[in-house]
Amino acid sequence: MATTIYDLAQAAGVSIATVSRALNDHYAVSEETKQRIRALAEEMEYRPNARARSFAKRKSGVVLFVTDLHRNVAFENPHMFEIMTGISQYMDEKQYAMLLKHATTKEAPQAIRDMMIQEQADGVIVHAAVLSAPLAGMLNHLKAPHLVIGRPDFPTSICWMDANHEQAGQAAANYLLDKGYRRMVFLMGDQETDKISSARRTGMLRVFAEEELSFITLYGDSTYESGLRLAEEALSLPQRPEILLCTNNYLAMACLQTLRQRGLRVPQDIAVMTFDNHPFSMLTQPQLTAVEADMFEMGQEAARFMLRKIRTRELQTQSYCTIPRVIERASTI
Repeated sequence: MATTIYDLAQAAGVSIATVSRALNDHYAVSEETKQRIRALAEEMEYRPNARARSFAKRKSGVVLFVTDLHRNVAFENPHMFEIMTGISQYMDEKQYAMLLKHATTKEAPQAIRDMMIQEQADGVIVHAAVLSAPLAGMLNHLKAPHLVIGRPDFPTSICWMDANHEQAGQAAANYLLDKGYRRMVFLMGDQETDKISSARRTGMLRVFAEEELSFITLYGDSTYESGLRLAEEALSLPQRPEILLCTNNYLAMACLQTLRQRGLRVPQDIAVMTFDNHPFSMLTQPQLTAVEADMFEMGQEAARFMLRKIRTRELQTQSYCTIPRVIERASTI
């Protein structure tokens, strides 16, 4: 005969409510009690009735993840899939499901509104790629449990979580200065629209200013083709740079190709470094030194917050998570 929640409560010497809270990771139960009850549940092979539990809570057991899944998005934004993996794995551990929904920026407000009103999901995680002021307004009006992955680029009171890109820029600058590099060129996307690269640049500027140093920034559109042009532009400067720091792997690959064609050795003649460890930094020759933020960890943090938000709707967050780190490889000395 299957173990019931009553059996588990009796074995643990606690109330049924405490067992339920512990298994649902409720903040009111101590970690020690949670671990003890979970161990007992495993030992007694207790399996909660997901359908009955959802009905009792009047919840779907589903969290919606909304993003723009256009063609080639996996190459353009590999981090998004690391975030989704972190969310999905954490949700699965908590017996929740993640429902992936494609929507463009224009479609997202209505699509999310319809699904939440129809109670197809208990909460929604929105990738910043589809965030807009109308969507932010809708989320506030609907009062649905929500979280945006990525800092909004307009004033809003909605919940968001992001990697600290300024801190990543500081990590890159400190690493380069510690290595003795001074003549640096930073290759990035459009100055107005590439907010992530701009935040990284801000962090680097602060570190360089402390040493009374500066660097040159070249702007493009973050593609391989643009990287070829930017690399040529960097090599045409009056004084050849000691290092090319690229805001993504596409620009870095273009730099390696250009340097190879010029007969320049990496890192002996000129070094190359990139932000983001994916998708190509480990596959190039030489392998690229990279500044990496753990997107899987951010997905886990996002899922953890979302489930708490579903239980306690007053929770708010506008915060950064994950600490960027430099992964040193052969493209720098």
